Amino acid sequence: MASDNGDFRKTGIGTKLVHSGEIEDESFKAAVTPIYRATTYASDEELYSLIKRHGKTEDPHVEMTDEELKAFRYKIFYARGANPNVVAVQRKMPTLEGCDDAVAASSGMGAISSTLLSLIKGKKYIVSTPHVYGVTYSFIFNEMREMFGMKVIPTDVFLSKKWVNKADGQEIAAIYIETLSNPFLVIPPLDEIMRVRDELCPGTPIVVDNTFLTPVNFMPFTLLDPTRDLVLHSATKYLAGHSDVIGGIVCGPLGRINQVWEKMAAYGCCLDAETAYYLERGLKTLHVRMERHNQNMLEVYQYLVSVSEKFRLKIFHPLRGQYPIPDFAKSLVEQGKLGGMITFNIDGKDEEHGIQLMKVLHRTRVVKHATSLGGVESLISMPYNMSQPTWNQQEALGLKRFRCLLRLSIGIEDVKDIIGVLDQALSEICK
Repeated sequence: MASDNGDFRKTGIGTKLVHSGEIEDESFKAAVTPIYRATTYASDEELYSLIKRHGKTEDPHVEMTDEELKAFRYKIFYARGANPNVVAVQRKMPTLEGCDDAVAASSGMGAISSTLLSLIKGKKYIVSTPHVYGVTYSFIFNEMREMFGMKVIPTDVFLSKKWVNKADGQEIAAIYIETLSNPFLVIPPLDEIMRVRDELCPGTPIVVDNTFLTPVNFMPFTLLDPTRDLVLHSATKYLAGHSDVIGGIVCGPLGRINQVWEKMAAYGCCLDAETAYYLERGLKTLHVRMERHNQNMLEVYQYLVSVSEKFRLKIFHPLRGQYPIPDFAKSLVEQGKLGGMITFNIDGKDEEHGIQLMKVLHRTRVVKHATSLGGVESLISMPYNMSQPTWNQQEALGLKRFRCLLRLSIGIEDVKDIIGVLDQALSEICK
């Protein structure tokens, strides 16, 4: 498998997306990476040596170096651990994010759970916030407590330093946030979080979910420490971009990625070959698609603002200014490099009206009534009964105050058509 990510480290992001990580087809000289459906591949003595070192077969005290473990991870012999198509994706992502390595999982939650499980190691706390995807919230606030006895330090409490003592600082497994939160589109004070972390618990990794922004709009490692921290994505969304892939990606320093891979392999979160093929294909157009998502979002946002009084809309978006914009993100907001998401509530309406509005939109075939986001098609859903359905998270977010909250994922259609059907549906529901 010929490829050298070093050749693409200094190229533009479009070139990285199209060419980095790809596998050259030596048999037929195909222009793209073929799909490798095999589950098992030829073994050799080098493999046996790596397996024995990893399993401590002959010496219970042997420790593999990070480079040896990477060699084992990329040694393709059984598809649960590695597959050529998965390798292609894993080699592409570090060139985009500016870090050592990456590991691909079978879903975004596979990436999140494998990452956090790799970091627990008997520690007592995790720093996080309710401003995350609903299943992530359940994993952090419920599963990690029930299974491992971990407690959550809220991000604002962490930043206030009220929790501070040296013992507590040593017991924090991770700080987990989203760079643009689901569903209220809050940008966390990542620069301030880093300062407090570096002061009080420098060994604690910051884990950020960059799904909503993607590396095209924001590369977290331009701010984070690529030797300590981790960036992950639900590849199901913008990275793949066509609503036909379920996958997850974790990027970061080699040592931590090795540990994530071990958890992923142990819990069976491997990415399928054909899925990896479609993910690599989707990544090749990510920069072009994100430009259109950004552009369409700005125009739809301006439309919604223009009719907000008429239809009694409360819009949640960084451009609206409900929440402070951290210094690191001010240029993103000024440039509108914020992806395709807008959340809004129709004041005075309830869930029934929201469902009716989504049905009206769905009939137009321009904006579809369906969950998920980040695809080329526009989608709309209600966090209340879909992405954040649990009582505790809704209470923590204050979501229950908004009875007709809608999350709009703006696709790459002609924006006049998106605005046209939105106006039609809002006029019908709000008459």
